[in-house]
Amino acid sequence: MSEFAKYEKTFTLSVPVEKAWQAFTDPKLIEVWLSGTVEKANVEPGGQIAWTPDEYGQLVWDIVDVDPERKLTYREGAGILPVETEVTVTFEEAEAGTRLTITQSGFGEGVDWQAKIDGVGLGWAQTLAALDLYLRTGVRLDRFFTFRSDLGLEADDVLAGPLVRTVADDSFAARAGIEPGDIVVRLGDAPIFSRTDLWLFTREHDGGEEVEVGYARAGEVHTGRAALDPAFPTG
Repeated sequence: MSEFAKYEKTFTLSVPVEKAWQAFTDPKLIEVWLSGTVEKANVEPGGQIAWTPDEYGQLVWDIVDVDPERKLTYREGAGILPVETEVTVTFEEAEAGTRLTITQSGFGEGVDWQAKIDGVGLGWAQTLAALDLYLRTGVRLDRFFTFRSDLGLEADDVLAGPLVRTVADDSFAARAGIEPGDIVVRLGDAPIFSRTDLWLFTREHDGGEEVEVGYARAGEVHTGRAALDPAFPTG
């Protein structure tokens, strides 16, 4: 397995372990941070949690192992990611509430997967932020599944900016002339310094909108213009 084959990070939730456990097993609380509708929540080995986020097909967690208020392990089929992954969540008491450790494995080998794993990390951080906001304030606010468009590229963060690793066929990036190895420096009038800037841009602009992009290659900044891709492919 490569060094990039697993995502692991520890978060702190501002509630006791019992409440943190409920956030992963109680349908009403699951809907707070997973943003959508939970159709099924049978939290036992062989059971399933099935939910449908807005504008996305149904996603299913197949429950593998349950140790109440200590550990939950499930498999998530291909959907948001192109492969099935296994997720283990451990719950530990902490001074500030609950120490929550997320381990997600099953990614492909090689550095080409790093952008996907980084995206997984962003997803966990932002969805759990929605949960912690609700637990602290009672406010339910979806700040994750809010993408309005897509660029059709994957990139790694380097000091100079997002270094393009792959470009999807017939995508915004391809139509604008972007190639692997380019560094994106501008989208519209916005300077770009990181992949986070790319994600923020796709949250503020709709698919179909014509956008100019600047990218550095071989000693000069090139520009291209194309329509942004939809955030969620149809058909």
